[in-house]
Amino acid sequence: MDSRALRLGNRLLGNDDRAAALEITLSGPTLKFNCDAQLVVTGAEIDLSLDGEPLENNRIIHVRRGMTLRMGDIADAGVRSYLCLRGGFNVPDYLGSKSTFTLGQFGGHAGRALRTGDVLHISPLTSPCPEQALPQALRTRLAAVRELRVISGPHGAPEYFTPDYMQTFFATDWEVHFNSSRTGVRLIGPKPEWVRDSGGEAGLHPSNIHDNPYAIGAVDFTGDMPVILGPDGPSLAGLSARSPSSRPICTRSGS
Repeated sequence: MDSRALRLGNRLLGNDDRAAALEITLSGPTLKFNCDAQLVVTGAEIDLSLDGEPLENNRIIHVRRGMTLRMGDIADAGVRSYLCLRGGFNVPDYLGSKSTFTLGQFGGHAGRALRTGDVLHISPLTSPCPEQALPQALRTRLAAVRELRVISGPHGAPEYFTPDYMQTFFATDWEVHFNSSRTGVRLIGPKPEWVRDSGGEAGLHPSNIHDNPYAIGAVDFTGDMPVILGPDGPSLAGLSARSPSSRPICTRSGS
């Protein structure tokens, strides 16, 4: 979701930008290391300790064999943190990615979310990197209210929404719905004002259209609810899209 935090963590460790890492939502795991490793945690601030000693986020940490890393709850306004390791996690590529797609049950570690007792394989630490920290200017700073840059289209006014609603859409302070995930970030706000009564032969609701390709970061209307499509969201469906793709939108809303 937060590709910027993932990329910064991997770069700090000298990894490829797309090296496999753990995406942690709201609270983290307890991990026992069976070999030496170097790691960094980026993204939203999360409580960290190594064998009971508190640790900093955004700083490379050297872990020795037998040590236990405990990750608590995210401590700021964010939702997701990223645990990156020197050399990354050893998971196979699937369709050009190391990510886990839990809805499809493929990719990553066994095609599912992690469970207690899972063993995660990592690359041997043969060439440690300097134990440096991410510069303050690059660290994730998250406010409870964030401004997102969006542009109109492809399904806007006057064919789908009223011009007044277009203004309302851009001016509203939207609230993130609790039922949000990597599939999409649902938004709570004013009900849309539709120009048409239905989707015609595409469906009864005015949001219905003939199947249309989607892109990550697009704002899709599922009925009357806008959803910012995430990396695990649909690539094709029959619902109107209010704003076209934007990776920064996905990063800022997903973090």
